[in-house]
Amino acid sequence: MKTQAKRLFISIRNRWGISNTLRKSKDSSLNIQGNILRTSIKIKGNSKVIIGAGCRIRNASIEVRGNNNRVELGEGVYFSGTIELFGDGNAIKIGNNTRINGADFIVHNGTKVEVGSRCLFSTKIDVRTTDSHSIFNPAGERINLDRNIYIGEHVWIGRMVSILKGARIGDGSVIGSMSLVSGTIPNEVIAAGVPAKPIKDNISWKE
Repeated sequence: MKTQAKRLFISIRNRWGISNTLRKSKDSSLNIQGNILRTSIKIKGNSKVIIGAGCRIRNASIEVRGNNNRVELGEGVYFSGTIELFGDGNAIKIGNNTRINGADFIVHNGTKVEVGSRCLFSTKIDVRTTDSHSIFNPAGERINLDRNIYIGEHVWIGRMVSILKGARIGDGSVIGSMSLVSGTIPNEVIAAGVPAKPIKDNISWKE
């Protein structure tokens, strides 16, 4: 009985709590199974936002503009920060039991960000698939196309890390504070620097 009452309370607070703002177009889908607080969710267009069971979303902003976009936060995710999907066909998927204490995800122009399960993100982290502004060569061709980002399972991202378009971080790796990731980081290494490079391999870590 207590469990049912708690679920009802959370459901009411998610939808009507004065600290939350939920707005969506009639063609969009919003499925909140977790617990949100001091959070704004805005969806324009035919897109989906799914917040899994056991999630805790705090001091967050999720904004989706366009069609065929998808935001999926797996079960048990803790998230604080910003998610922004602009354009069509974008996606972000965050795996089960990942904890993100403060990160901005900027996903534009049909790109995807995938974050594996059991990851740990510190604060003031920037993850973006786009440069936001186009750069052209003399022939008028764009030379800074947006690209997908992949972050494996059980990855630890330090404070003030920037993860740029096309980056790939392997399972079990650690990214040192204030690093910039623009390429591929192997599994189970510590990487640091600008740009980030492996400085120690065959490591493991625990929270």
